[in-house]
Amino acid sequence: MLVRRSIDYFRQHDWFAVFVELFVVVGGLLLAFQIDRWWEQQLERIQEVEYVARLTTDVESDVPVIQQAIELAKLRKGMADFLMRVAETPTAANEHPMHFIAAVQQAAFTYSPLLTNHTFDDMRSTGNLRLLREVEIKKALFSYYNFDQDQKQYRPLQFLSESRHFELAAGILSHDQARLVQDTLAIVQPGALDNIDRSLLKPDEIEATVERFLENEALIEWLPETRQLQVEQLINNEIRLANARNVLKLLRDYSETLELH
Repeated sequence: MLVRRSIDYFRQHDWFAVFVELFVVVGGLLLAFQIDRWWEQQLERIQEVEYVARLTTDVESDVPVIQQAIELAKLRKGMADFLMRVAETPTAANEHPMHFIAAVQQAAFTYSPLLTNHTFDDMRSTGNLRLLREVEIKKALFSYYNFDQDQKQYRPLQFLSESRHFELAAGILSHDQARLVQDTLAIVQPGALDNIDRSLLKPDEIEATVERFLENEALIEWLPETRQLQVEQLINNEIRLANARNVLKLLRDYSETLELH
């Protein structure tokens, strides 16, 4: 009907009517397009708010895990320091016997936190990172997750360093001492050694263990490497924590601006 009417106006050279008809058609198309685009933008803003909330939850869950990794690295660095002290002053082992046998067994343990990257990976794989309009947040997220990914290339070297310590430390603890650490402490946590009953360890057995330790020159020479392993763990996890806190601040600040709109 509209097309036929427009043809009639054209044949009659009624240019004003033709113009009006075209204006109505084009205007209607533009209006429909604008409405569709507006609705699409509204949906994208809703998605953006949801993604920001999910990203915030992911990184928030990482923070305590990273903090735990830092505390463990500090503890194990302290273990390596204590073994080096015993190598110089053997009587130190008698003052803190549980620290000594736990350090022999666990000074080289490492723990790399597993970051929660589900939302970020989802946004990358689906192309929905474009929904995040704040460029600084994108940069911070890439820095956060890429640093963690880059560190994985060093895990084989860390495993070699750990294994070397375990190999050299084998046979220093008696079977009873090894079982005591494994069954009582499992993986030593910060503060746990202070709550162990010293009566579980016999002084003469500790002295024998110290002697075996002092005779193991290869292990003593390796202790600086064990300590360096923990120093690296500490530094890397402090970087992770700083990155996480930076991302969280940016996300929370941006979330507030989204709520205002």
